Amino acid sequence: MKWFKKKQRPLPEDTVCRNCGAQTVGRYCHECGQDLLSGVGQPIMKMTAHVFEHAFALEGRTPRTLFNLMFRPGFLPNEYFMGKINRYVHPVKLFWMSTLIFFALFIGSMDFDNLQPQVTTTGGAKININFNNNALADSLVNNQIQTHEEDDAEKINKSLEIGNVLIKYGTKFAPYATFLLIPIFALLLAGFFWRKKLFYIFHLVFAVHFHTFLWVYFSILLIINMCTPQWKYPGWLSFLLFLIPGVYLAIAFHRFYQSKTRWQAIWKAVLIGIVYFLLIVIVTTLLIVLVIRIFFPEVYNS
Repeated sequence: MKWFKKKQRPLPEDTVCRNCGAQTVGRYCHECGQDLLSGVGQPIMKMTAHVFEHAFALEGRTPRTLFNLMFRPGFLPNEYFMGKINRYVHPVKLFWMSTLIFFALFIGSMDFDNLQPQVTTTGGAKININFNNNALADSLVNNQIQTHEEDDAEKINKSLEIGNVLIKYGTKFAPYATFLLIPIFALLLAGFFWRKKLFYIFHLVFAVHFHTFLWVYFSILLIINMCTPQWKYPGWLSFLLFLIPGVYLAIAFHRFYQSKTRWQAIWKAVLIGIVYFLLIVIVTTLLIVLVIRIFFPEVYNS
């Protein structure tokens, strides 16, 4: 089923491809693959539909791919290496789309007005911070710093300024950082499943699909949070939501790597998750230190 139906049009009289100049037979060029009808008197609506269809694969592949990605762990990597590729959205394309959508939702869900703190002094020596009517932030911060003296205001302002810069550049470069973390995750898979004697590309495609699942999953949670801002998760539900990615990874291990037992897949998922989380913390810490060193060199000189 296609989202945008195309009407059949007669081929142009000139069957020479305008893109590469090859003499063609039929509608598509056998050299470069260009459609002979592309750009030939197309209405604006058809051109727009063509762009969306090819940019987002809106031909039934997207719903099919998302369903298998979310509810059949390990299925898409197996399909990929069985040669069933064109019936699904390409793994890298789907990953990049899901990453951009997640960070767009993440930035859209943040209220940056309430993240702009003001440091003031009251009663002479005490310091209060007003987070623009954010009562929770006011309470937490003021309780922590109520014993600070007035001469600490400059240090607090500097810390807040550093925090704003980290948020700004973190949301800007995080999508690219996550793309660079995938090969590291694939190396972990190659190390833990070295007995399978698989090529690195097998682990890399699995890593791409798993990270795509994470972005789609977190995007759904963000949408729910944005639609129900006043609702608070109960403790048991928060724990369950935190546990779902780990369960998904264990099932995917069992199906894709054909583990002998489910427990073997579970303990490998736990270990890989812990190691990968520590690597993310280390990389994030190094990036924070680098940003501070570039934009606030006086912090290191003081």
